[in-house]
Amino acid sequence: MKNFFLLLVGLAFIGGSIYLFLHKQAPVKYQDSNKLTLEDKTLTIEVADTDVERIQGLSGRETLPLGTGMLFVFENPGIHGIWMKDMKFPIDIIWLDKDMSVISKELNVSPDTYPQVFYPSREAYYVLEVKAGTF
Repeated sequence: MKNFFLLLVGLAFIGGSIYLFLHKQAPVKYQDSNKLTLEDKTLTIEVADTDVERIQGLSGRETLPLGTGMLFVFENPGIHGIWMKDMKFPIDIIWLDKDMSVISKELNVSPDTYPQVFYPSREAYYVLEVKAGTF
């Protein structure tokens, strides 16, 4: 009887663990719809939250569809500079604070500006890159 009770407790523990694992919220990066609403515009975004992803960014792409963008997520706030290395189309660059409020913008930044680096007016947690003309 004691063994049967322990077996039931063990199975309940395993079942509960599996349930919690399967129902854990996925990080934003892996959710089906990565949507961001900013200044009355709803965008579908890709998230760049690793050094490799942030370094690559949108470089080398031929274009970016309207209504989409790339959100760069940083571990710490900072004066995160953006340049147009290997870019093939102009973009709008928007720096955001921890509350996702706009703190600085550079609009219609051309690939021809490389190697110039663009900086926010103050520390930012996020940088959003979208096709020029979006904002």
